[in-house]
Amino acid sequence: MSPSSHDIDSTTPQELADNGTLSGVEAEEDSHEFPFDADKINISSVPVPVSRLLDRLSRATISAPQIQRSENLWSVTQQSRLIESLMLRIPLPLFYVAADNDENWKIVDGLQRVSAMRNFLLNKTFTLSELEFLADLNGASYEQLPAKYQNRIMDTTLQFAVISSTTPPEVQRNIFKRLNTGGLPLSSQEIRHALYYDEQVASLLQRLADSEAFKAATDNTINDSRMAAKELVLRFIAFLIRDIDAYPKNDDMDGFLSDTMLLLSAMPELRQDKLKKLFASRPSVDTRCAYCRFEDIEQQFNLAMNRAQQLFGTYAFRRSLPPARRSPVNKALFETVAITLGELDQDSFNRLEKHQEALFSEMRSAFAGPLGNAISRDSHKLPGIRMRFGFFRDLFTRYGQEDA
Repeated sequence: MSPSSHDIDSTTPQELADNGTLSGVEAEEDSHEFPFDADKINISSVPVPVSRLLDRLSRATISAPQIQRSENLWSVTQQSRLIESLMLRIPLPLFYVAADNDENWKIVDGLQRVSAMRNFLLNKTFTLSELEFLADLNGASYEQLPAKYQNRIMDTTLQFAVISSTTPPEVQRNIFKRLNTGGLPLSSQEIRHALYYDEQVASLLQRLADSEAFKAATDNTINDSRMAAKELVLRFIAFLIRDIDAYPKNDDMDGFLSDTMLLLSAMPELRQDKLKKLFASRPSVDTRCAYCRFEDIEQQFNLAMNRAQQLFGTYAFRRSLPPARRSPVNKALFETVAITLGELDQDSFNRLEKHQEALFSEMRSAFAGPLGNAISRDSHKLPGIRMRFGFFRDLFTRYGQEDA
């Protein structure tokens, strides 16, 4: 018998996601910044005409993945005024991109400006609207503009700061965070999405975040507008395919998840030449994977979600258990409980369900002790990760035995 929700989710400060957006997931303490050699920062200045930018966009040698924040993407008016600035020869702020080994660029800062130019000049998804100085051009497409304005747009030279591929990934992410301090900063998963964008990986994370199994297990309480659901999915995948032994000894959860995205982009073949290229600057990264097919990952994910919902009902992955007021989803519990439930054979899980009350009682006591720290302030630390995985593997195994 599955428990039901005693009360609606309590709205607490912990339920506020990165930068104050309500996500339905407990906020974690920011992982500490890791020191790095400043001499390894390699950024060069490159002038890029708009015509050249469009060429890169057409050939997909500069990526502008859609950041999933529809409420913050520029309106048609904002995009139109960006185009108006080009026609008026008003210089635009510096663009930042990160280069890979093939000199493809990923946008670090300037995504919305690049998207506006792509939308107007390539995709032609809007016509000019509410211009301030060239109001007579309202309603015009690029083809309908006078030749002098077409020339001004195409001849505009944009200034790009290119972060070299020799700059270590953790330094690139640090630069990304520093550049995204205005307005509403990007969440950690949005940064990973932009820096390590791969269409197949993005599709996998979206598919699992949208799955009925995930929505049922989390009781539809996760707001994914800032990629909170996709981060939960990624954390599950990271520990599923790599396990604890691959976790960085310096407790770098961000690096662990980022490397997992790179590994996913190399699946299913996981060819050594591609892995060497992806991790050229860090050959010591453990690239072994227990699963290398998306189908197998999805199967394990759906199995874990279904079992979590069966066992915990609407309290799955939460620090509170019935009849207490329900708390938000806890990231550490999500990855740990889901992975551990998926490891059980069906007979063991069936027996586990029969001991629900005793199971809940042990969990309540454990949350009041050291395990509470392992799923909160120590959730990124390797000892905390080992503790919580050890606890739930022992707990579920014991109650899944015949004589439990």
